[in-house]
Amino acid sequence: MRRRAERHLTRDPQHRDAGAAIVKPAEMTWRDYLVLLLRIGAEIEHALMVEYLYAAYSLGGDHVPATAWPTVQRWQATMLTVAREEMGHLLTVQNLLCFLGAPINLEREDYPWDSQFYPFEFTLEPLSIDSLARFVFAEMPIKMPETAAEWERQVYDAVAARFPDRPGQPHLHHVAKIYREIIALLGDASRVPDGAFLPHTFTQQAAWDEWGKGYRPPPAGEDAPGQPGDPQAPAALESKGAYVMVDRMGTRTEALAALRKLAGQGEAPEMRTASQDQAGEPSHFTRFAAIYRDWVAMGESFAPARKVPRNPTTFVETARAGHGTFVEAPTSRQWAHLFNLRYRMLLTYLAHTYRLGRTSSGREPTPRGVMMHRVFAEMYNLKAIAGLLVRMPLAAPADPHRAGPCFEMPYSLALPDDEDDCWRLHADLLASALHLGGELLADAPPEGQAYLAGMRDLDQQAMAQIRGLVAGGRSRRNR
Repeated sequence: MRRRAERHLTRDPQHRDAGAAIVKPAEMTWRDYLVLLLRIGAEIEHALMVEYLYAAYSLGGDHVPATAWPTVQRWQATMLTVAREEMGHLLTVQNLLCFLGAPINLEREDYPWDSQFYPFEFTLEPLSIDSLARFVFAEMPIKMPETAAEWERQVYDAVAARFPDRPGQPHLHHVAKIYREIIALLGDASRVPDGAFLPHTFTQQAAWDEWGKGYRPPPAGEDAPGQPGDPQAPAALESKGAYVMVDRMGTRTEALAALRKLAGQGEAPEMRTASQDQAGEPSHFTRFAAIYRDWVAMGESFAPARKVPRNPTTFVETARAGHGTFVEAPTSRQWAHLFNLRYRMLLTYLAHTYRLGRTSSGREPTPRGVMMHRVFAEMYNLKAIAGLLVRMPLAAPADPHRAGPCFEMPYSLALPDDEDDCWRLHADLLASALHLGGELLADAPPEGQAYLAGMRDLDQQAMAQIRGLVAGGRSRRNR
């Protein structure tokens, strides 16, 4: 699918260099082209979120010196924080697609390489100084703002020097580039008129009161000493909690404000708002730059990650083709299958929330409320299973190489047209999870057994709840 999107990103034929302006294909309207860019933006946000999660889960292990543990734990917390905020970015882009009357897009696999927007080739790998540098490069501004601290400028220059732009070599790209294109097009009423927007979709969009309540920034004074911009305080920047932004929109002005705020938090720090600066909220670039600065000071040979594979896969054909590392140990592979299933369930639940209208809460759970509850449950499941997988063998038990969460996309994320069939799909996935969890329970380690038993009870409750919604007809009444 991404290859089909890529062929529409044509450059000006008079300027074939990598930095040339993108031109709209003749067969597309400006609204259609804006939808294309937003779909690409959604894929980028989804991919970065998954790559950050995998890198964060890789950190730790017995080989990490005790003196370095606090630093590594702080790095892990920072990466998980950024991943949570990327989830907010993904949802905000979905809201804008909804506002334009376009289908949401939760896809992300099969990256095109060296396109005009994708930051780098999609890769799940343990955190290293090289992979961290790519994260910094993706999130850093096209041009450093005047307010940047000197240490941030030093990291900017050092990372830019790692990826020189050479003819014939793949290009890395700043994600800020696509947001500049989107914001410029979205703000041009001569190309995207007001009639392109659908204000009535406001209630179908994801909202902060559903997603962001648990991720407010910490009150002033609760962080470690130091403020953003203090060259001696990168650790303080990393200690700040997640601030998940999920903005709904009913007007062009609200859509532009949401995108500028999103870009200011993440991929375009030069677009930061005054409120973000006053809150002392560090951008994703600043957070990653602080880790990079600390790592260089400790020595680039420092290895804080477990021996998890690059691009783990449950498909032997994928590994034989050179596109991944096969999870050979049978039990580890079964756990990886369970992870992939819960990942599919998360994305399916999330997609369904956009079909269900927001209704006032009462004594009985609404279908949307049920889906939201399931989304958060699957987030916990993914974290728990990933924590087990990075400790399980990749092949032989005595081999120090470990397995890892595969994050393999399902064959499809399309929902059935009929609403009852959507709920049957959820029931089928829960039935698969109950079966697979039951097979794993007998041979699971003690912590795995406790988790599987708890997951089984919750899945049985969810199955009963979903069947009750369908039997009672509430799945249709509350659409």
